[in-house]
Amino acid sequence: MKNYELVCIFDPQTGEGQSEKAVERYQTYITENGGEVVNTDLWGLRRLAYTSQSLKNRRQGYYVLYQFKAEPTVIQPMEQSMKLDNELLRHLVIAVDDEFVRVPQLMPEDFLKEQLAPPRRDRGRPGERGGGDRGGDRGPRRDDSRGRDESVGPAAGADDASAAPAAEDQKGDE
Repeated sequence: MKNYELVCIFDPQTGEGQSEKAVERYQTYITENGGEVVNTDLWGLRRLAYTSQSLKNRRQGYYVLYQFKAEPTVIQPMEQSMKLDNELLRHLVIAVDDEFVRVPQLMPEDFLKEQLAPPRRDRGRPGERGGGDRGGDRGPRRDDSRGRDESVGPAAGADDASAAPAAEDQKGDE
């Protein structure tokens, strides 16, 4: 007997409870034909990477991983019946040379997106002033009497009495 892994993607729109029956159907097929199902992982409903006519234009699929031991003569008839199964969108059978790799629990589908996403800002309701993290601060304010930014310093060409003594002090230190 050889070790095999079978990954199936079932159509999620087959009806309520039909995916569990489809999972059982392939488990019984393997055991009735002299195989031994070592492990069955139900990965659940996941988003497909792409959609096509052969995938019935579905955007999601119900993933199942079977790890089993069987004779090589069982695989070809099983794949023929899988091609005719309307509930099965895709399948892949792989021969495993060594022991089975057991993944204790898969991460949720959007786990990494949620962890790497920037924190959401509360922008408040439309029309409110000061929503978000800035507390209503909209940047440097303009001094209306001079028409320049206060944060920049004195305007170019403006005579400021306090600027002249500072320049003289620097010349005296040299």
